[in-house]
Amino acid sequence: MKEFLKLVLFSIICSEYSAQTMNSSLNSLISTEYSFSKSAAEVGTRDAFLKFISDDGIIFRPNPVNGKKFLSESKPSGGLLSWYPVIAFVSRAGDLGFTTGPWQWRQNRIDSVALAYGNYCTVWQREANNEWKFVIDLGNRNDKPSVLPERLKIDTTKLNSSFLIKMIKHEKPDELIELDKQFALISSKIGVEAAYKKFVNDKSRLLRDGKFPIIGRQQISEYFTQQFAGYNLKPIDGRISSSKDFGFTYGELEIIKPDSVRRAVSKERNNYMRIWKKEQKRWIIIVEVANIIPQ
Repeated sequence: MKEFLKLVLFSIICSEYSAQTMNSSLNSLISTEYSFSKSAAEVGTRDAFLKFISDDGIIFRPNPVNGKKFLSESKPSGGLLSWYPVIAFVSRAGDLGFTTGPWQWRQNRIDSVALAYGNYCTVWQREANNEWKFVIDLGNRNDKPSVLPERLKIDTTKLNSSFLIKMIKHEKPDELIELDKQFALISSKIGVEAAYKKFVNDKSRLLRDGKFPIIGRQQISEYFTQQFAGYNLKPIDGRISSSKDFGFTYGELEIIKPDSVRRAVSKERNNYMRIWKKEQKRWIIIVEVANIIPQ
């Protein structure tokens, strides 16, 4: 009986510690995102990206490239990219997470009116020094929104620097890449809309060029009532947290649409990034970004 009680007590302590670690990690991630955006306003977009990107971080120009190398060889621009998070999440281990929200671009830092708008999604990982650095970033462009979503707030009571995350080698993304392949196979058999229904929930969101965020099962289903003849996914790589409850994949997405005028199909090449989260032993697409690759 005593051994059983010890086991129960140990489980409770571990559970509470895990929750505290996640809360602290989440708030430190949100804080880092705001510091990133603030840095862009102070030193410029390129230099801010160089400061916050991981050594192996990926950006799309337009194809996926090593961001640190690409940015180091690029000249800084006079424009201002500004953004803020509306959603953030970290893995149970506190070693991998993501942020997403709206962005605006101004031609000059002093301009009061933005020339471009969109939404971004960024995946972050803990480095050996316990700092957050981003490992991949992709977004879309849309019209000027009539209303801006509420900013995520930082709960300073749950920021605790004493929670140091032990660096564990991230798992290979084979499981998630296999899911991408399964998704493509399922969509070819039962259709794109039906395939998404199997992998999304009411919190899932899609980011597409020319569209505001498509959020939840209903909106996603309505979006795919448009005729899509097929999806060809070519995953390149990804990452899974050490707690195996969160990860991402990225690659090329070919969207096939029927062309009634020419009585044929058109093919649209996109970069894609998927954010996966495990809920009740089932992987769910939390965010998916598809960005058209210029021809």
